[in-house]
Amino acid sequence: MRDIFDYTLLDSLIDQEAYLGNSPYPFALFDDLFDDSILKEAINEIGDKNFPMDLRNIPSEEVKGRSAFESIEQIPEAVFRIFSVLNGGRFLDAVSKLSAIDGLISDPYFSGGGINEITKNGKLAVHVDGTTHHKMGLKRRINAILYLNHNWDDSWAGFHEQWEPSNYHDKKIIDRKSDWKCIRMIKPIYNRLLIFTTNDFSWHGHTKLLNAPEGITRKSLITYYYTSSRPETDLLFDEPHRALFVDNDLCVSKDSYDDCQIIT
Repeated sequence: MRDIFDYTLLDSLIDQEAYLGNSPYPFALFDDLFDDSILKEAINEIGDKNFPMDLRNIPSEEVKGRSAFESIEQIPEAVFRIFSVLNGGRFLDAVSKLSAIDGLISDPYFSGGGINEITKNGKLAVHVDGTTHHKMGLKRRINAILYLNHNWDDSWAGFHEQWEPSNYHDKKIIDRKSDWKCIRMIKPIYNRLLIFTTNDFSWHGHTKLLNAPEGITRKSLITYYYTSSRPETDLLFDEPHRALFVDNDLCVSKDSYDDCQIIT
């Protein structure tokens, strides 16, 4: 079986100090870690749609599709091989070294993760993630997103956005208009892996409606990592909670993107 992932390159790029020092929350980007041929196979499998999908259409929160795997037999072959890397022990050890979070556990249920696909006019409002894996009773700590989008045009939107409210510690921030800033936008390019720490302060999404031409979708593979406990400093809202969204009308203004860093 051919190697599909460059562990040596990943190990050489891990910089825990830089990761933890990033604002508004820890994150890292890694490009070109996966073998090109396995990603091409995965893209074809996503296009074939021979797996169950959960289509979500809540305009104030999310408009997208995601896989709804109930068994590993439903996972397309190339996609399964990619997730075998991302959920494997060697990769988890690297993520622990990067994030300074030990004892990470991958998700055999793909709860909320798996294949994600967003079509024209899709969106993902600013949100923080759910705190808890309800089947396993574990605390969600890290997100990993592998983007699969060739020749992505800036005008199509769909950038991963990192947001910061003016008052981090206001529990009512999800229900009332406040001052928010988009700190960073990350282009969802092919073979780019985004890893970031998730907690009640890691606000993210993509607020601009996807403007890709018909037939072009924003594709990604997503997996989450958990631990048996988490620090209280990770929490603002009562635990456990589902993903908490902020409607665009409450957080996005004409000034929100001033001085935003754009990573292409």
